[in-house]
Parts: sequence; C-alpha cells; structure tokens
Amino acid sequence: MRSILKTSLAVFLTGLVIKLMDDYLDQEIDRLNNRNALAVKLKRGIVPYSLLLFSFAILCNYKLAISLFWASYIVGMGINKTELPFTLKMYQEVFLLLIIAFLVLDSSQFLFALIIILFIQAVDDYIDYYREKYIARDNFINYFGRSGTFFIIIFSLVFSLNLNWQLTLLIIVFSFLINLLM
Repeated sequence: MRSILKTSLAVFLTGLVIKLMDDYLDQEIDRLNNRNALAVKLKRGIVPYSLLLFSFAILCNYKLAISLFWASYIVGMGINKTELPFTLKMYQEVFLLLIIAFLVLDSSQFLFALIIILFIQAVDDYIDYYREKYIARDNFINYFGRSGTFFIIIFSLVFSLNLNWQLTLLIIVFSFLINLLM
C-alpha cells in the first residue's frame, strides 16, 4: 500500500512539474489564446516551486520521477527547432540525453516513460489542434498530420498498456486530473 501511495505521489508531482514547465514554455501561445496558465500567475516563483515539487517526487520514487521528467523533456523538445544557447542542436541534445538515460536509469522503465509521455503529448497536441486558435509550430499534428498523430496515439497507448497497464492507467488519470486543475 505504501509503495502505491509513493508511486502515485511521484507520478502526480512529476506531472505537475511537467505541466508547469510546459505552461512556462507556452506562455506566448496561452496569451494569444486568452488562457491564464498557472505559470503566468507564478511568474518568477515557477522555478523554486517546480524544484520543490520535483524534489518531493524524487523522494517518493526517484527512478520513476526522473524517467518521466527526462522523457517529457525528450519528447517535448525532440521536435523543437529552437536554437540552444550552447553549440548543440536540439536533436543532438535529445540524443545525448537518451544515451545518458539508458545508461543510468532502468532501461525498461525509461522506455515505458518515453512511450507514455509520447501518448500524452500526442493527445495534448491533438486536443490543442481543435481547441486553440494559435498553435505552436512544434506540434505533432504540424509534423505528422492528424492521421499520423492519431496513429502515434494508438501505437503508444497499446505499447504502454502492454508494458505496464496499471502505471499507464495511473498516469493517464493523473494527466487528465492535472489538466483539469491547471
């Protein structure tokens, strides 16, 4: 029972941190769509609050929290064409983080995290396509089209359910809950 609670807290808190990071990066899009995201309200407080929440998530289940967070970074930034302040291109940074993740984290858990985050991101992009007047360029639908994104959704859902159906359902429920709350 204690393990389930710690896993649930790690998923929920990491999900909050991922949502805060996403809202922070999408502030301009949210303003254009007249949405007042929590990241805008927190202003400079977003960094300390995110770090505090993530530290609690790590205390609950560090392998899962780091796997989910790194997977969200890789999936979210993997199709981003933004120039980095360093000499690496985004795809090079993502590739480097993938290598590090598979070396230092539990490979099967990290693969699961990549797939479930891919599912969540694709669903989010699909919803944004129909909900938002202004859409970020770095959106799955803009790269793969609606049918390609739908295929990604189905593939990643089936694959994540096969890898760990209980954790898949937990993450989907918390993802939905976090989006409702924020």
